[in-house]
Amino acid sequence: MPDDHRVPAGTPLTPGTGRIKISDRIKIPPLISGEGNLRRKYDALGGAAALGEPVSKEEGKIWTFANGSCLCYNPDMFAAFEIHGDIYAKWLALGGMAWGIPCTDETGTPDGVGRFNHFNANTASIYWTPATGAAGIWGLIREKWAQMGWERSPLGYPVTDESGTPDGVGRFNHFSNAGSVYWTPGTGAHAVYGDIRARWEAMGWETSYLGYPVSDEVDFAEGGRANEFQNGGIYWWPDTGAIDLRDVVVHYTGLYCFGETDWDQGSSADEPYVIMGVTSPQVATVHRSGIYNDVDAGESRPDLIEVYRGRPYGMNISTVVMENDFGDPDKYKEDIQNVVMGVHAAGTLALGLIPVVGPVIAAVAGPALKTLMPSIGGAINNALNLGDDRIGSSSITVSAKQMVLLAARTPNTDFHGIGYKVESGLVSGSGASYKAYFGVVPA
Repeated sequence: MPDDHRVPAGTPLTPGTGRIKISDRIKIPPLISGEGNLRRKYDALGGAAALGEPVSKEEGKIWTFANGSCLCYNPDMFAAFEIHGDIYAKWLALGGMAWGIPCTDETGTPDGVGRFNHFNANTASIYWTPATGAAGIWGLIREKWAQMGWERSPLGYPVTDESGTPDGVGRFNHFSNAGSVYWTPGTGAHAVYGDIRARWEAMGWETSYLGYPVSDEVDFAEGGRANEFQNGGIYWWPDTGAIDLRDVVVHYTGLYCFGETDWDQGSSADEPYVIMGVTSPQVATVHRSGIYNDVDAGESRPDLIEVYRGRPYGMNISTVVMENDFGDPDKYKEDIQNVVMGVHAAGTLALGLIPVVGPVIAAVAGPALKTLMPSIGGAINNALNLGDDRIGSSSITVSAKQMVLLAARTPNTDFHGIGYKVESGLVSGSGASYKAYFGVVPA
C-alpha cells in the first residue's frame, strides 16, 4: 500500500476491537479529474508560453495544439502525457486515441539518437529518428524486439509500421539494420537479418518454398548462423554465404568389394550385406541392405536405401559389413540397433540436447558428434564379438556444415556405377575389404 495510505503511528483504536474507528480514518482527498490532470500537465510544460492555447478539447481526454502536439489523459494511470512532432503525426495516422493511449511522454532513447512514446499499458510504441522517421510497433513483434535489446539490438530502429503480409496471414516490421521481425498465429514472432534475410528476400519472403521463419537467427555449427523456416532453413558461414535448403535426405547407395574373404563356407564368392547405424542429434535409426550374392573382388553393388530425412544438423554413420552364411541377418541388425539407441540416448542426455530445438541444436551438438563415434564403434564391436560373420566396421561423422554443402553444392561422384558424396573407411576382415557409399541430397 502506498505510504500516504498507511495508518500513522498512534492512531487510536476502538477499544476491544483492534479496529480503527470510522471517524478516525484518514481522509483521502479525491483524485484529480482527467481535465484537472490535463491542466496540471499543461502548466508543467510551460502553459500558453510553450504550447499556445488549446485549439480543441475533448473534455477530460485530450487537448490539441496548433504547434503539432497534444496532451492525452490516461485514466488507468491517472496522469496526462504529451505527444508532439513526427511521433504525434504518426499517432494520428495510426488512429489517434482509437489506436493508443500514451503511457509515457516523448522520451529520448539511451543511444541518444531516437525518440519514442509508449502506449496502451506499454504494449505499443512509436519510435523516431532523423534518418528513419516515425514508425509504429506493437504486440508480439514489439515484444520480440524488446527481448533483443530494442534499438541496440542487431535490428536497429523500425523503419515501417507493423504491416500485413501479402498472403493475409502474417505481420511484420522492417528495421534499419537490414532486419525484420515476422509473426503469424502459428509461428510466433521471429527475427531475420543480414545475409540470411537478404537471401530470403531474394527468394520472395514468405511466398518462397521456405514459408515463414520459426526461429530467430542463431549460432550454427562451425562458426555459422542459421534461421529455421516452416519448410527448411537458411544457413550461413563467412566462407559460403547464405544457403537455403529444405530437409536433407541421406541414402545408402551401394557397396564395392576391393577384396573378397579368404575362405567362405560353401561358396567361391562373398554374400555380403551392410548394417548401418545412423545417429543425429535428434534421432537414431538402423537399416540393413539386402544380401548381395556372388560378390567377387572388383565388383560393385549399387543400391538405394533412405537412411535419414531431416534437418542438416550433423550425423554419425556406423557401417558394419557382414558375410552371410547360414545365420539370420536381422539378428545382428537388432544387436546393432540396441547399441545405437543406447549410445545415442546416453550421448544426448550427457550433452543436454533433449530440451534443445531448432538450429541451435547443431551448434550445441556439433563439437561433440565425433566424441560419440568411439562409443558407438566400440559398443558395436563388443556386441558382435561372437559373430563369426562380421567382416568389419567403420564409422564416419558428417558435420552440419558438410551436410549443407553436400546437399546444396556438391555434385555426385561416380565409382563403378555407384553415385555417392560420402564413403565409409575401408572395412576389412578375414582377408576381405569393402567400402559403403552414401548420397546426400535436398529433400
